[in-house]
Amino acid sequence: MATDCPSSNTMFAADKITSFQAADWRVEHVTDLSPDDALWTQWEQLAGSRLFLGPRWLMPWWRAYRSPGSQLLLLTVRNQQNELIGLAPWFLQRTWLSGHKIQALGCGRACTDYMSILAQPQAEEAVLSAIAEYLQHSLPQVDHIFLEAVEADDLTVRRFAQIMVTQYGYQSRDIDCLDCFRLSLPTDWETWLMQLSRSRRRRVRQLWRDQFDTGNAVVRVAHDQATLAEGFEILVDLHQRRQNAIGHAGSFSSPRFREFLWETAQMHLASGQLRLQWIELEGKPVAVQLDLQQGETLLDYCSGIAIDCEYARPGWLGVTAAIRGAIESGRTTFDFLRGDESYKSHWRAEPVKMFHLELIPPTLKAKSLSRLRAAIDHTKAVAKRLLRPAEKPAQTEAQGEDDS
Repeated sequence: MATDCPSSNTMFAADKITSFQAADWRVEHVTDLSPDDALWTQWEQLAGSRLFLGPRWLMPWWRAYRSPGSQLLLLTVRNQQNELIGLAPWFLQRTWLSGHKIQALGCGRACTDYMSILAQPQAEEAVLSAIAEYLQHSLPQVDHIFLEAVEADDLTVRRFAQIMVTQYGYQSRDIDCLDCFRLSLPTDWETWLMQLSRSRRRRVRQLWRDQFDTGNAVVRVAHDQATLAEGFEILVDLHQRRQNAIGHAGSFSSPRFREFLWETAQMHLASGQLRLQWIELEGKPVAVQLDLQQGETLLDYCSGIAIDCEYARPGWLGVTAAIRGAIESGRTTFDFLRGDESYKSHWRAEPVKMFHLELIPPTLKAKSLSRLRAAIDHTKAVAKRLLRPAEKPAQTEAQGEDDS
């Protein structure tokens, strides 16, 4: 993680909103936002069903993860009628290794996927050109733009990178990252079961007969503040126990992550877009999943399983109950999100190529810092190969096939 410089960042605007005007559009740099502001509702409308790009997800992240010397960089684009036609959900930070750096809100340990730039379809070219021109003229000190977890087929981000390269001389680089995994859902449970291998299908049916059909296992779903608090504590407990058992710190070892996820869970429960479910086996919680309902897609964001009842396959109980719930509620896609755990393909999910986008301005400072980062990354990679040749990627180790 980058280290913040202790000095203040003089490139940041002091006002809550600064603007840059052209003939057909106006870019505003918004540095503060609350749910009571009109922009909050306008942003939600522009994001639509793309929950990871909306304020209910990204503003709780900002409140939990912002660091000294950083500043919110919401770049809004409005037309002549003052309608919001585009928005870049970013922040500014100064670090010793990147200089003045732009990143997407939601980055880092929160693992926000499918990041992009929001734009009305008919105004996309104008939005991207406006944002690019604003960066060039109003934030010339930027040394590094790094946008995490972009879908490879995201033409909006691809076009933005092309504009920065062709019009302003930036260097663009795609950096590989772990894929997401999506599962297409049929209209009924039996059809989905028939898509599984014969042995897995047989085991799933046996598991449901032995546990759910007999009443030994029961699905609980958070539906109000009290049950949300109950389910959230179960999530923290089971997630941490499982991760600690396999030698990992676990996401909730970070107070920031817990603060962020609790706030956004409350917001999405209020909007009807949260599904926090847990499985009780003979009255004891054994599996829990926090999912987000994004239109016809269920995003499987965070989970946990009990470590003392492997005989009951708690991971299987949790994921099959979540998939069945998604099917019965009319969802067409179950998205396991980023990570290379083998169980995802075993449930017939297909990989979705993702990448991180890096943009380097054509300045001596930016290029020098880029070379320094590359040298450090190379040294780390060589040291890792030499010192730990048998180590597997952490996300691969996190869950085995039987976990989910």
